[in-house]
Amino acid sequence: MMNRNDAPPPRAGSLYGEELAPGAQVAGYLVEQVRYRGSVSTLYRAREVRTGAPAALKVMHPQFVAARGALLRFQQEAETLRRLRHPHIVDVRENGTLPDGRPFLAMEWLEGRDLAAELAARGTFSAREALELLEQVGSALKAAHGEGIIHRDLKVQNVVVLPGRAGLTAKLVDFGVAKLLEPEAAGTVLTSTGLVLGTPLSMAPEQIRGEVPDARTDLYALGVLLYQLVTGRPPFQGTTQVELEEQHLHAPVPRASERAPVSAALDAVVRRCMEKRREARYPSVDAVLEELRHAVRGTGPGRDTAVRAVGLYVEARVSGPTDDAALDELDGLLEWARGRVVAEGLTVMVEGSGFLLGVAVLPEDAEAQREVRRRVLEVALVLAEAPVRESGAARVFLTPTLHVDTASLKTDASGGPRLGGGRLLRLSAWTGGHPGQGVVVTEAALVGLEASFQGAPLPGRAYLRHVTRHAA
Repeated sequence: MMNRNDAPPPRAGSLYGEELAPGAQVAGYLVEQVRYRGSVSTLYRAREVRTGAPAALKVMHPQFVAARGALLRFQQEAETLRRLRHPHIVDVRENGTLPDGRPFLAMEWLEGRDLAAELAARGTFSAREALELLEQVGSALKAAHGEGIIHRDLKVQNVVVLPGRAGLTAKLVDFGVAKLLEPEAAGTVLTSTGLVLGTPLSMAPEQIRGEVPDARTDLYALGVLLYQLVTGRPPFQGTTQVELEEQHLHAPVPRASERAPVSAALDAVVRRCMEKRREARYPSVDAVLEELRHAVRGTGPGRDTAVRAVGLYVEARVSGPTDDAALDELDGLLEWARGRVVAEGLTVMVEGSGFLLGVAVLPEDAEAQREVRRRVLEVALVLAEAPVRESGAARVFLTPTLHVDTASLKTDASGGPRLGGGRLLRLSAWTGGHPGQGVVVTEAALVGLEASFQGAPLPGRAYLRHVTRHAA
């Protein structure tokens, strides 16, 4: 592991050419090696000088610095990613410019591989595996769309998968061609007329025609991604870009079931995602995922039951330098939290590197429902009050958030009940306001418990309460 004393002194000239050499220092990061050369920027593996933690460093090529459009797109990526804090979107740590004017972006280092490499190494995904992965990708897209941002280049190369105890965790990367949807952003023109941004293998017809994209443009690419996951190849292929674009514009969508053991219902999901007219596509990511769940699990809308459920979202955070020892402490603390959540009768529905979501169905009786929420809130307070784990200068602690909303009770293959989707699992809607200490509870989770707990509204987020026990 590299620390501050290990860093070789920067040598002007030889280290800071068109391509940065190992040993070049960019802000607080030390370049180790080139990992990917793109058309506009180069991605380096680097290390944070202060902590030795790995980082991804993206630096624009010098010839584009004078190009206002390219520079604005690069800066937009930085601002986009800073706004999109989400468990399935790559985290941005810092952005700035080199002395020669080249902008850079420092991000978390993802110790995994993109979906293109994953498909090449392991082969196709089953329909259930594809659903599990697209639930994560879809939640990231929904968070972006909620901020008025479309990705516009969703493809296998821009989804990185990380192995873990609960399976693969997906991270959506590279918002370099993302475009703001808000009307006030219309005055910022990032492309000239007719300039097409995206990747031909997954571009929607409106992108090819140079029309203004919207969230449904990403849904087209989501259908392409689903097809590719289960078949191992994109739906359209061509020897030239023109040939490929013609297929996206005019050719019927091929059936995945002709190449993979998937149902006609899954074919229908791909087909509607990839409708030529965006008006005929699904209206939202949620609608796509809901239909895909039915297609994969063999259920229909009539077999789903909407129930009220309580969700306990627990995030482990690190304050101070993040090194291997601190990450080990984080994993240990989260594993302890998982045990407490399961012991309370909650089912762990979502789990990733640094967070988990436990869910329990609430009974119909109002008094019994309050008792369940009270017990889960007590568990949240226990987790928040757990002793801080220290590793050198790093401090690791838990930040629980509690919410009540609807979830889907589904029938599994054995005929038993199983929790599925629903509003409660839309984490981006209620997990983003934690101040970093104590327990945060939404109004829906706290109602009726005011006699035992007191909640202070969070500044700027009136629907969230910072909760403590009443003094005895």
